[in-house]
Amino acid sequence: MRYRWFAKEEERVDAFGVPVSRAEHDEALHPKSPGYARGEVLAIVLAMVILCYEWVNDDAPLIFVCVSFLVYELQPIVLKVYGPRGQVICNVIKGFSLATFIGALAWTFL
Repeated sequence: MRYRWFAKEEERVDAFGVPVSRAEHDEALHPKSPGYARGEVLAIVLAMVILCYEWVNDDAPLIFVCVSFLVYELQPIVLKVYGPRGQVICNVIKGFSLATFIGALAWTFL
């Protein structure tokens, strides 16, 4: 819930005069650390299990879907290793993951 309460009147706008909410102000003071939530870790483990199962059964399109998801989930690791400079690598990861997923869907229906 975003609320609009400020202790001082001058905090209601930023340096350019644009109104800001108190929640945005508080989020700037306490940045969220990049990492995995509990559900994401479970999804990664499940994708690895499905990947191993499909590797044995030789179902190539589903293997590519799992690889696409696992590559996409590398982003927090890249951000922790490279910091703010890793954003370019994260954009490459997103693009590669999306292309792999679309290719797997096309392969499935051909």
